[in-house]
Amino acid sequence: MEPHKGNRLGDTARRLFLKSLRPASARLARHFRDQWNELHLDLGPLRATFRSYSPAKLRTDLSAAFNVALLSFPQGMAYALIAGLPIQYGIYACAVASIIGPLFQSSRYVVLGPTNATAVLVFSSFLNMGGEVDKSHSLSLLLLLIGFALLIGALFRAAALTQYVSRTVVIGYITGAAFLIIANQAHHMLGVSIPEVSTFSDIVIQTIRHAGQTQWPAAFLSLVTLLVWWWLKTAFPKLPAVAISLLVVSVLALPLRFVSLPIHYLEPIPFGSWPITLPSFHWHWFSQLASASLALAFFAAVEGTSIGKSLASRSGEPIDPNREMFAQGAANVACAFLGGMPVSGSLTRSALNWISKPATVLANLWSGLLLAGGLLLAGPLFAYIPMPALATLVVLTGLSLINWRDIHIALTTTRADGLVFLVTFLSALLTPLDFAIGLGIGVSVLLFLQQVGQPSLVEYTYDEEEGLREKGRSEERILPEICIIHVEGELFFAVADLFREQIRRICLDPSLRVVILRMRNAHHLDATCALALEELARMMHDSGRHLLISGATRPIIRVLRSSGVIKTLGRDNVFPLFGVHPNLSTRNALLRAQQLLGKKESEVRIFYEKVQVKPKAGEAEDNGST
Repeated sequence: MEPHKGNRLGDTARRLFLKSLRPASARLARHFRDQWNELHLDLGPLRATFRSYSPAKLRTDLSAAFNVALLSFPQGMAYALIAGLPIQYGIYACAVASIIGPLFQSSRYVVLGPTNATAVLVFSSFLNMGGEVDKSHSLSLLLLLIGFALLIGALFRAAALTQYVSRTVVIGYITGAAFLIIANQAHHMLGVSIPEVSTFSDIVIQTIRHAGQTQWPAAFLSLVTLLVWWWLKTAFPKLPAVAISLLVVSVLALPLRFVSLPIHYLEPIPFGSWPITLPSFHWHWFSQLASASLALAFFAAVEGTSIGKSLASRSGEPIDPNREMFAQGAANVACAFLGGMPVSGSLTRSALNWISKPATVLANLWSGLLLAGGLLLAGPLFAYIPMPALATLVVLTGLSLINWRDIHIALTTTRADGLVFLVTFLSALLTPLDFAIGLGIGVSVLLFLQQVGQPSLVEYTYDEEEGLREKGRSEERILPEICIIHVEGELFFAVADLFREQIRRICLDPSLRVVILRMRNAHHLDATCALALEELARMMHDSGRHLLISGATRPIIRVLRSSGVIKTLGRDNVFPLFGVHPNLSTRNALLRAQQLLGKKESEVRIFYEKVQVKPKAGEAEDNGST
């Protein structure tokens, strides 16, 4: 009977435990359902687009799609080359992202695909692993991790977090990445091979060390590519100079294939070849790729959101950053199974798409189909593309990323911005890029906290001419027993000790009996500073003195009330802010001070700052009162 009784007790406990889990699981399911519904990912916009699609819209979209596809072919190859991957991976990514993106995107202008930033991060991340992870076999797992990170971030509406990344960090990172791109392609332009190294300084040293082995035919072909590109940019600025330069130089180099010259050509892609990849999971790979995937997902979100917002401000059309983030996640997951490399929002292709003025978001879809068809049909022709020519175009792309005006603004605006830029830029040259991004963000946050962590505490006085004003250092108080301290700035945990110490020093004056903290311009009071206020109030009360607060805003009143600190201060000693006359609360605090001091009203003159109120028609202007 006892075992049977024990089993019944165990079953009862199990049922109670499972029953207790049901409300939590139901709440979690409702939360995910609500988050999904807020993204509006029911493909309704795409169905509506197809319903109203017309031949005129199709022609406009195909024109934009053709322009973008022409640019995507050489850029995809270039970005794959930057990442150290086979060139077809870049075109796979461009095609897949352009087909999957429109299913979820909110903007018709943003073009998804590989970018300089994601390519350099992939290159840097794998080099930093020191060959411990096989790049070709683990790439699909990396893409899957990036995609899941972006999808989860979109469901939890994390796109808003990208606004906390300083533009100075992005400028420093992109500038450092541009130098890394240029340095990593220089040996291809010279026709020499160097060992794989992970930082800018090591790449430069190895390139200089092997410069004596330069193959002059390759260097001459690089020079020809540069001249053709320059002529097209100056004579025909509206044409896709990168794609045409690559085509022209490949045609010019055809006779050189029949001569034994040391020129390296790209590997051909078999006709109709598009392999399906299945991500392989290995715990050792996961532990190595986790941090790289988070860095790539974060920067992809930052890059895609900034591009989308920039184009939205120019077009006047709304954009949902979380939907764009979800589209990026879906595109990366698709690339994990259909080949490719990490994708984000492309700045150059999105700008070209904006100039081309597509009618609908389907322009991206047609561009992806054109890329897929071109790759399947023209893959064998890649064997005629010289590597020095493609490397030269990659270097030119890297040079275009260096924005000297942005660098000048970052260096000269404030000392903090200059320091953040230099730290991010130098760390991008000397360390892996994912570490450089984290270091730049960390330094910018620390400098911001240092800046806001110094609240301004200024003593105020009053006179008949100016009313309430700042008191000079050598000026004595009109009433030695009363001190008015104007508090301005952020009152969060980092400033609690400084805030407490400054008030304590003021309170050392033996003649002082009442301190009024004027907090109309104080913000974000938290528990740490609330406790500091309570400690000050107790200290003053124990010595027979009083602490009053004037100009308390609603958030400050809410914190004081919810924490219970208002009871220690005394409800009669806290005076809320008045909207029309913001200094009436200080007047009321002075009246309360005279009451605490036991003085008659005639013994203390009450002043408050004059407030200019715009008079209505027919009314006299109210200049305040004393």
